[in-house]
Amino acid sequence: MAALAVTVAGCASSDLSSGSAGTSKSSALAAPVVPSMPALPLLDRRADNGEIVQQAGLNGAGTLQIDNGNSDDVAVVVANGNPASPQATIYVRGNSKATLSGIAGTYYVYLKTGADWDQATLSFTRDRQFQKFDDSFDAGSDWEITLQPSIGGNASTSDVPAF
Repeated sequence: MAALAVTVAGCASSDLSSGSAGTSKSSALAAPVVPSMPALPLLDRRADNGEIVQQAGLNGAGTLQIDNGNSDDVAVVVANGNPASPQATIYVRGNSKATLSGIAGTYYVYLKTGADWDQATLSFTRDRQFQKFDDSFDAGSDWEITLQPSIGGNASTSDVPAF
């Protein structure tokens, strides 16, 4: 948006009867006027619970049951290596459960949490956190993970860089 500036110039007067001309100039600059923009509303987009939001190779027999006892939504990423190239990503809403089937090989479970899910970028836009379960999982077994801390829990997680 362009700023608006106002310039006021004086006028020149002359006395034609005396043959002399008198000139008077005055000018003042006003501060630029910038209209205020209303604040944009924060978006709170969400995928459906249990929705597989990304898939690139579910072809195995492994199953992962996810119990998200937290209030925050999470995208659970299953990857054999690089989390940026996963087998699949499943969206689990807060205080909900979901199951991902068809997992192949030895894999790692990564977590993306936050607010406002952007399907185009497969990420949250605000309050983002990224974690990884420290141990690998074997698709030859069915696994269940609980995402809230629990007494007697046997899995640890670590923070990881954004992916």
